[in-house]
Amino acid sequence: MAAHKLKVYCTPFCPKCNELLAYLSKKKADFISYDIDKDDNARKEVVKIVGTDDVESLDKLPIVVAGEKVLYGFNRKEIDKCLK
Repeated sequence: MAAHKLKVYCTPFCPKCNELLAYLSKKKADFISYDIDKDDNARKEVVKIVGTDDVESLDKLPIVVAGEKVLYGFNRKEIDKCLK
């Protein structure tokens, strides 16, 4: 199975996360999303990326990983660059 182009780490109660997921779906992007509240392995990956377990209070969600690049929040221009 091929790897997804984007990994999206989010929570269901995060408005920016929901906006990003809707945008990626609309663009038919190749991504997989992880709910860090329900998926312990995904939360551990996010803790490694961010450097702290207090991810939600840092206002960094959603976190998008595209290869070696990590994006925090929903920046449409940066997402579009990753989708090319």
